Parts: sequence; structure tokens; C-alpha cells
Amino acid sequence: MTRFISISKVAAVVMAFCTLAVSSCAKPVEEKDVLEVSVKTPSVASGKGQMFVNVRCNTSWTLILMDAEDDSDIDWASLNIDSGKGNMSNVILSYQVNDSEDSRRLKIVLDNGSRWTSCMVEQAGSGQQPEPEPDPVPQPDTDLAKVSWLELPAMDNPDLGYYSHSFEMNGKEYRNYSFGWSQKDLVALWMAYPLCSMYTNKTVSRTDAWAYDPILGPEYSPAPFGGYGGSSYARGHQVPSADRLCSYNANVQTFYGSNMTPQLNAHNEGIWQTLESKVRTLANTSDTTYVVTGCVVDGSTTFTQDSDGKKMTVPVGYYKVLLRYSKSSTISTWAAMAFYTEHKSYSGSTSLRSLAMSVDELEEMLGMDFFVNLPAKLGEERAAALEAEDPLTNSIWGL
Repeated sequence: MTRFISISKVAAVVMAFCTLAVSSCAKPVEEKDVLEVSVKTPSVASGKGQMFVNVRCNTSWTLILMDAEDDSDIDWASLNIDSGKGNMSNVILSYQVNDSEDSRRLKIVLDNGSRWTSCMVEQAGSGQQPEPEPDPVPQPDTDLAKVSWLELPAMDNPDLGYYSHSFEMNGKEYRNYSFGWSQKDLVALWMAYPLCSMYTNKTVSRTDAWAYDPILGPEYSPAPFGGYGGSSYARGHQVPSADRLCSYNANVQTFYGSNMTPQLNAHNEGIWQTLESKVRTLANTSDTTYVVTGCVVDGSTTFTQDSDGKKMTVPVGYYKVLLRYSKSSTISTWAAMAFYTEHKSYSGSTSLRSLAMSVDELEEMLGMDFFVNLPAKLGEERAAALEAEDPLTNSIWGL
């Protein structure tokens, strides 16, 4: 079912690239080098806290913390990542309470082996200034002219925030995934992304780089360190790590807290893993498969906590919606279908065929509109026919 939706509703689902507004404090370097380190807040209150450090470098690099006055070692701050290659925005600087009445400063040094640059962070002394108000959740730019990505859905939920992540590879920027964020549930209700062999081509291994989402910041992002509710729930990826093995930065972004939901271990390691593998196989035999994966929280009465103690809603169901394009297909150039799973343990004999449905059926179930930009691409009649098609009648899906 392709619904006609108003401009204001479409605008609510269109993502722009939301990045942290950072204030650079790096010293000038030659234009041929990319070597910058910066933080969003160079002055902080006396209390314990964290902030993101933004690294821009086109080679391998290391980060060092030192006292800003005499370059000596410090023991009151630390970094979760102190070396890497290429740009990185998920480096976290953690600092302890300053019990002294005097302020203190640290220097963050970025070194690529032949050059270095730095920026400063100053922490106020005890009683010098009040704790600052937390940063608000970033507001996305909803300019319709900017994005026509085929994977984007529409969801009539005024409380959602809409964001996207991108990464650089071989000097070119690629979109990674977009998501609709529910702050009250502390989960993304949907993730949308393109998938093809370029993304899955393995040039790196799984990073396990669990981190806060730098767009949301530690205040608003789930903390994916050590699981949820003890061992009750897995940190279930919505965009699988195995779907993004083309570069280190692309894979790192799949370990952001915003990409995780508290998922039953049996579901995560069972039917969900089987479904993820099926989607990858389909994508690797097509030119591009546009994917929307998401969770359903309506009606949930179960909650857990992240490793920071923030409350998270446990979903009642999960889904994946696929739009497949293949130039070489002898059956259909375009095809669309959906899967829905309840959030429970499935027997090993459960077939994906039993979970498959048309896009229209899932739209009716969830009250969503998938692939909102498809009518502009194919025409309304063709788009409507694709979304109404029973996937069990199309052998292209192999069900």
C-alpha cells in the first residue's frame, strides 16, 4: 500500500546528516595533511563527566593525554580509544571530579607519526561554576530537497527524532544508515539502509567497538557496555555488523548504542540471525537491496536498563522490509516484501516462509508507510503493485 502523505509528514521522515557541532582548537597544519582534533565543549564543570573527541586524519594516528601546563602524565582523565586510522567521532574522553578549588587543564595530542596537533579541555575547580544543563537532543534538518533515498519510511509519530550516519572510504562519503529515534523508549523504532556487495565485502573484521552514539551523546544514547538487565537480553543489532565490513568506520557505527535493542538471547541468536543471513544473501545476488529493519514497542509492558541504568523498553516484535533491485533478474527488475517476528524464542524448524508477507500487510499491521520515495522513482501504479505483491508467489525470494 502506497499512501499519499502530506509534505509535512514526509518532511518528518527525511533525514539530514546530523553531526556534532564541534569547535576546533587544533593548530594550523599544511593543507595537504588532514590532522585535526577537537571537542564540543572545551570548558566543563567540576563534576565527573564524558565528552566526545572528534578526530580527522587521513593516516594512522595516536592520541595522548597530558597536563596542559607541563606536558606531564595525568591520572584524572582517560580515553576509550587512543589509536586508529582515518576519521573517528566515537572517541570518548572521561574525566573525574575536580575536588580542588583550582581549575585544571589537559591537552589532547593527535600525532600521525610525522606531525602533531592538539586541543585543550579545562575543568573548573570545585564551587567555581554550576553544573551545565545537558545538551538537548539534536534536531534534524528536514529539508525535503536534500534526501530522496529509496529506503526511507514514514511513521506518524511526532515524538521521533530522525538522524543518519555516514562514513568515508577511499576518499568518498557513503551513507551508512538512517534511523527514527524514540527517546522515551531509548530505542530506534526503525533503521533504514542500502545493502549490496560493496558494503558486505570483508576488508575488516568485526570491531566490537561498543560506544554511545555521538549524534545523541552520552546523556541520551543508550550505554551498550556489558549488555542489558544483567544477562537477560542481548545487545541486538538492527543493522548487523556483518552488513558493514567494507571499512573500519562503517563497522564501528553498527556498535553505537542507538543501533541496539534489548533482545532475548534465543531470538537474537536464532530466528533473527537466520533472517539477517537471508537478507545478506539476497543483497549479494542483486544490484542493491534497500532495507528497513525495526522493532515494535506499542503494547510493551516490559522494561530493562542499559549499563548506565537508563530505562529501555523491551520490544514486542521485530520486522525487516526489503526492496530489491536487480538489472539481471529474469523475473522482475524490482521486488518488495516483508518479514515480521514476535519477540520470542522460535523453534529451529520455523521457516522464514511462515514469517513472510507483503509490504502492504506489514504497513497495515504497523500503521507505517515504507519506501515513501518509490512512487517518485517508478510511478504510483508500479510502486503500489510491488508493495501489494505476495512474496510467496515470486521465486526471486527463494522462500
